[in-house]
Amino acid sequence: MQEEMTSPKLTVIDFLKRIKNNDNDLKLELIAGEGGLSREILTEEINRPGLALADFYEHFAYNRVQVLGRGEVAYINKLIKEDKIELLEKFFSYKMPLCIITYGVEVNKVLINICNKHNVPLCRTKLPTREFISLLSVFLADYFSPFILVHGDFVSIYNIGVLITGKSGIGKSEAVLGLIERGHRFICDDLVKIKKVRKAKGFELYGEPGANYGPFLEIRGIGIINVSNFFGEGRVLKSEKLDLIVDLHEWDSTYEYDRLGLEEKYENILGINVTKKQIPVSPGRNISLLIEVAAYREIMLKAGYNSAMELNKKIMEFLKKSKELV
Repeated sequence: MQEEMTSPKLTVIDFLKRIKNNDNDLKLELIAGEGGLSREILTEEINRPGLALADFYEHFAYNRVQVLGRGEVAYINKLIKEDKIELLEKFFSYKMPLCIITYGVEVNKVLINICNKHNVPLCRTKLPTREFISLLSVFLADYFSPFILVHGDFVSIYNIGVLITGKSGIGKSEAVLGLIERGHRFICDDLVKIKKVRKAKGFELYGEPGANYGPFLEIRGIGIINVSNFFGEGRVLKSEKLDLIVDLHEWDSTYEYDRLGLEEKYENILGINVTKKQIPVSPGRNISLLIEVAAYREIMLKAGYNSAMELNKKIMEFLKKSKELV
């Protein structure tokens, strides 16, 4: 596997462009601070600056995206009404990357002028605060997730994300075509981006296309096919959790292949172990079916059932009974 990578710097203007092309619709409009669009968002963390607005700046996380709900905006309007503009001047003098107002509330012109003066990008969304923060957190966590790029194919089999690897020409794309024909879903061909994403139960790995050129699959001897056009959009996914790696390689009669499956092998990706299966390729072997079975076996293992262990248990019981009869 390749070295860990991180996404490029995220400026505010890049952020605004990306969310327009993202399913995660944050419904943002820029209303002030265009002079600060080159400022960088450096972290996925988000801040609610209630105490800072009250002139308490100890532990103020100004380097995060600042979110102002109805309560904060009401307090800002109160400061403006009481002619305490210096408090707002002080607050917006900090080099915060972006400030966002929720619930679509009206913005006082004084606040707009202060943001323009200090080049603080000010946006507004119609979304409620909690919903907006949840969506924004997902977007930023996804963007700042460490990742690697892997040569291979990625498919979803019974909702199990399977990374298919192997040398060029071994038959990865043909195997994927067979899996799609069997009703499974295609994610990407040739280049896979594996990301380490923080979830409620800890970190997980997710796979997605490493290049944004669409749901195309290269089949040697036939050419490029568009999976959506051939099989329907329902056979294409944008991403899936990585659960299994299947490595295809040419049959080697001298190699000791796993015949029972009593011991699992793993590959460490970004600090997370992923189950790995090696499947030898030779004429007459239905590789698509074998990969499907490997994925289904992974589902059974997660459910607590291991057929190899069951067989081993029955053999041991048989041997024990045989000894008792002697």
